[in-house]
Amino acid sequence: MKPKHYLVVGASSVAGQKAIEAIRAKDANAKITVTTSKADAGGSTALTDRVDENRLSSAVETTVFGVDLSKPESIRNIKPALNAPVDVLVFCPAFGMVGYPAELAPIEDVEACFDFSVRPVLSLIDELNPGLTIGFSSYYWLKSLEIAYGSMAFAKYALEKLAVENPNHIRIVRAGLFPSKSLRGICLLIQRGVQKENFPGATQLKTDWKASGLSFSDYFTQFAQGYEKKDLAQYFTTPYRGTEEKDLVGAIGAALEPHAKGIINVVGDSLWQEDKLTHVPDFMARNKEAFRLAESFDIRHQNIA
Repeated sequence: MKPKHYLVVGASSVAGQKAIEAIRAKDANAKITVTTSKADAGGSTALTDRVDENRLSSAVETTVFGVDLSKPESIRNIKPALNAPVDVLVFCPAFGMVGYPAELAPIEDVEACFDFSVRPVLSLIDELNPGLTIGFSSYYWLKSLEIAYGSMAFAKYALEKLAVENPNHIRIVRAGLFPSKSLRGICLLIQRGVQKENFPGATQLKTDWKASGLSFSDYFTQFAQGYEKKDLAQYFTTPYRGTEEKDLVGAIGAALEPHAKGIINVVGDSLWQEDKLTHVPDFMARNKEAFRLAESFDIRHQNIA
């Protein structure tokens, strides 16, 4: 049987590295191609038969360099560089303005977020026609993220909506908060908003943070995990603990199973699946223009040009 071909976009991220682990655990014969925003040593952006060993796992065969989604047109580098059809696409990149409530997100910020986090994956689905696409989300409706997740909430919602509408083709791993470079960047932006007290709830958050004696990143992680423990308790199969990188491997593995549901949830040791969106926050719906945009995407990709 011909080995399956997996394409991992954004493979140097935590999610990307854990995806590679999960793929290898599920499919020892997998052919894995990864992308990176870095150029190769010669400055080329073409496919090579080696990997950037400082950034990517030795478990992959090939790398497409120069895929930088701050330049959305760079995804056009991918298809010409591939030497086999893609069976499974794993899309890891996400970027958007945070540090204020989603309800207050300007449509310009939401559009920019979608240009990085949503439209590229839909373009790749349209162009490469993979059998399955896996993306990533968060518990964006919990109060801890509601107050400061900004434009990102709408991108996560849009991807989840696509997954529950098309579970045989799109799956989303929704993970609890875990330490990562991405989380540190998000915390820095939230901290700036908190220090300026420029959104509802910021003053209390600032007071509690200062009283804790912790760095803002450590405080916010504890703050967010407190809401996970309280508001997601009904789903836990084991006592709560914070999510770790290793937990993503099991969740991605579950998403790779043939009959998985559209959303695979993971928080610590607990894993559960959903086939509908049970959390559609009122605070997002009140941002009518942004919510309308998030609702507008479908598998036909008529609005991604």
